Order: sequence, then C-alpha cells, then structure tokens
Amino acid sequence: MLNNLVNRHDADRLVRKVRRLELEPVLAKLRVRGGARVVAHWSEVEPSMTQWWAIPAVIRRWNLLMTGDADTTYPEYVARRHFAPRTDLRGLSLGCGTGGNELNWARTGAFALLEGVDVAPERIGFATATAAEQGLGDVLRFRVADVEQMEHDGERFDVLLGLQSLHHFDRLDETLPKLSRLLEPDGMFVVDEFVGPTRFQWTDRQLEAANALLRLLPEERRRQPDGRVKHRVVRPSRMSMVLDDPSEAVDAASLLPGLRRVFDVVEERPYGGTLLHIVFSGIAHNFLEPDPETLALLDRCFAAEDEALPEVGHDFVALVCRPRAGTPTAVRSDS
Repeated sequence: MLNNLVNRHDADRLVRKVRRLELEPVLAKLRVRGGARVVAHWSEVEPSMTQWWAIPAVIRRWNLLMTGDADTTYPEYVARRHFAPRTDLRGLSLGCGTGGNELNWARTGAFALLEGVDVAPERIGFATATAAEQGLGDVLRFRVADVEQMEHDGERFDVLLGLQSLHHFDRLDETLPKLSRLLEPDGMFVVDEFVGPTRFQWTDRQLEAANALLRLLPEERRRQPDGRVKHRVVRPSRMSMVLDDPSEAVDAASLLPGLRRVFDVVEERPYGGTLLHIVFSGIAHNFLEPDPETLALLDRCFAAEDEALPEVGHDFVALVCRPRAGTPTAVRSDS
C-alpha cells in the first residue's frame, strides 16, 4: 500500500496496543520529532536479549565468518593483522552506544586512546561508568557529540570505528567524505555494519526464505516475551520504521557502495544475517543456552542461511578501509 508506507500489520499492532491500554507510548512518539526522537529511542541502556546478537552460538558464527576462527573475535583479528605492532593508536568510535564494543577494542592493547561519541547522554554515562569499572578508564573516553560536526574541530585519528552505527547516517554522499577527513593519511576505517535493505524493506525472496526457516522451529522456540508465538517474518511499513526510530537503516542500501566509492577497501568479510537477523528477532531469548537440542536447532538455521546466501546476499559485512589517497590492494573474502 503506497509503496509500503503503511500496511495491515500496522493496524494489527495498533489494535493490540489499544486492547492492552498501551496507546500512550505510541502517542508519546508522535509528540517527539526528528533528532529528538532518535535520542529518545536510544536512551535505553539495558541490552536486548531477544535479538540475534544475544545468542552465543551466533557470535561464534560471526567470528568464524569474519576471522576464520570461531574463537577469535573481530577486534583481535584486526589488531593482529592490521594494527600490529602499534600500541599507540588514537581511535574514534562513531555512535558508540553503551560502549560494549569499545571495551573489546580497547582490550586488544592497540590503542593509547579510544574515544566514543554518541547522541544519547544516558548511553554515554553508562559507557563511561563501565569503562572505569573495567579498569579501562585511561584508554577509553566517551562524550556526547554529533559526528557530522566533528570535522570542524580539526581532529584527526589513526582509526575510525563504525560498529553498527553507520546505517543510521543519512546524506551519505556528504557524510562519508567528512568521515574520511577525520582520518590521518595512513589511517584505517574499520567497519562492522548492516548493509541490507533501506528501512528494512526485506526483499520478497528474503522473506520467503526467512519464513521457510521460521516454520522449521518448534512453537515453543518461537514464543515472544509477551507470550505470543511468532508465526511469520513481515516487512515493516516505512511509517512504522520512522515512528520508532527515524534513523534506523535510513539509507542502508547505499552504505556499502558509498564506502567502496570513498575509501579503498583493504579487506571485506561478509557474514550473512540476511535470514538469521530477522528470523531470531523477538525470539532470540529462546536460543541462549548451549544445550544439545538448542545447538542442533541453531546448526539447522545456520545451514539454511548458508544455502540461501548465494541468492539473497549478505546483509552484514565487516571491512577494513583506508582513505582514498592510499594505495592498498583490495582483498575480498566471501568465505
């Protein structure tokens, strides 16, 4: 309907909220506009256990596809292959959230200073406190800032980190060149990102494959926190995406081509997620324990995604890039 501006699933959700007397949160979102809505959406600091990133076996799969070893994390891999022997790097993490990723990068020992910036004050406060608790307060620094304004400060960094934040940026033709100017001439831009459909407008083939996978899961594994059973993966309406978070996947489909256009890609590691990301959304909490039954189900899910990837492509990718002025040789790995 109207290029999926709205769809029948919006009406279903609205009816459920009215029945449960939960209409006020919807009206509250309508009263908050633009950037303020983005900040409000990202003020929550507690991690969600209902999304695919909460599943330990999924994280091991990421490691395998990104580094070639299920026990080696991407920060460890990049530090060893691309940063070594340096231990004095100055880094900037764009849209750091609560700082969990930055803790892992700081632990590699490659940074003398790693600064994280985000628009949500609550998340910056949480990240700062956690870094101090973990004994990394001398390496990690967090502050509230708008990345697009930082170029005017004249700051330059050895490393930029874009960790599941770049797909929230719009005006990529302007933003990506600005980011390149934040790097030293020999600096590196390390990216771990969602590069799938803009506004989560899943393709027909992607939905078909995802729903076929969902149907393979037992009903008890498809139960959501509110008790409802997840029966299908749906394409969210554009209106619902904007209402929830105007920045979510705002121009995601343009991100990977934009990065390749502005930067020299040194290494590229796609790692799927095209099915798993949307199948496990809302039900990942049912797959956290490493018991044999759970691991067997996850193996079936991983095999189903692997079979579909040649046709549906990868929605997530990790890259190491350099400013275009450099002359690295591009290396692509699809393994």
